[in-house]
Amino acid sequence: MGDGFLQEIIELNFLPLGILLFMGLYLWFNNAYEHELTRYFLVPLILLAVLMIDDNIDYYFLSGKNVGVWHVLTAVIGYNVRIALMVSLIMIEIRNVQRKIKYLVFVPAIINLLITCCAFFTHWVFWYGEDGQIMRGPLSYTPHVISFLYAILLITIGIYVLRFGRWEECIIVCLATTLSVVGTIVETVFKLRGILIGVVAMDATFFYLYFHIEHFKMDVLTGALNRVSFYADSNKLNGRNDVTVLSIDLNDLKKINDTQGHTAGDQAICEVTRMLQNHLKRGCRLYRVGGDEFVIICTGTKKELVNAMEEELQESMKASPYVFAIGKAVMEKGESFEKVYVRADEEMYKNKKALKGNKEVR
Repeated sequence: MGDGFLQEIIELNFLPLGILLFMGLYLWFNNAYEHELTRYFLVPLILLAVLMIDDNIDYYFLSGKNVGVWHVLTAVIGYNVRIALMVSLIMIEIRNVQRKIKYLVFVPAIINLLITCCAFFTHWVFWYGEDGQIMRGPLSYTPHVISFLYAILLITIGIYVLRFGRWEECIIVCLATTLSVVGTIVETVFKLRGILIGVVAMDATFFYLYFHIEHFKMDVLTGALNRVSFYADSNKLNGRNDVTVLSIDLNDLKKINDTQGHTAGDQAICEVTRMLQNHLKRGCRLYRVGGDEFVIICTGTKKELVNAMEEELQESMKASPYVFAIGKAVMEKGESFEKVYVRADEEMYKNKKALKGNKEVR
């Protein structure tokens, strides 16, 4: 092992190792502010470190040699960690989905683990010849097939989030998945090393940066978009003719706070937020713009869908212990967003007054 060997190690590991170190430091610094997000991204960070160590052992110390179980072990670890990385990114994407559905995502990864472990005592998957070259059995491409299935799932999720207007997330997910697939193909076809580790390290970093930015667009209490997001998004809508604005206000929040405490008031706000989010239609986004004030902005959403959403919200309100007033306004051609928002607000106060029996409202 001379200078050339050391140079090769540095060339292949310097960039991914640098990315891992910086991402690790960023997670550490930001843990107090985004603990849940840090917890999710700690998994791919650890998996990347394991994959880097395993890949270096396999390539620099075992390649070209038949060292029995140790060579098989590093290969099995490599195959499964690569898939585990894809699963970890999927889990970040579906972190708010029901637990039962999450468990289903692990099924192909478990199947891959069981199949690749067969390499320890059969030739079904792979083995190493006397010269250390890999020999492939009938199930040797199982990890590649399962990786491809996970890639399809990730892209499907990316396309699905477009339903909620999250086109930035769609781009990040699809681009990261595509780069990972290309990295895998390049490593396999051209027998290059370190490509996939570097690509996945960048994917995980950009995933984190995206969700980190999104975190500060969200209202901390409810998870709805916050006031800053409302102003940023509304500034882009002036002069359009496919915008509908719904102004929503929770009734009697002060009374709830005064009689039941602020914890009950926060619970009421969160329950109303969940109700609103559950009925959002495609192209509609929910913002919390004040203590008990919400706005739904729909862009490109059909009038019939907006009307159906409003009716569904009214029905949900009747079945809940909370009452909220709703006002709606459609942007006219050439109208500024500020004006249509004022009209929606005026309609909301009319509805609020009607709900309170025509008493003075505040």
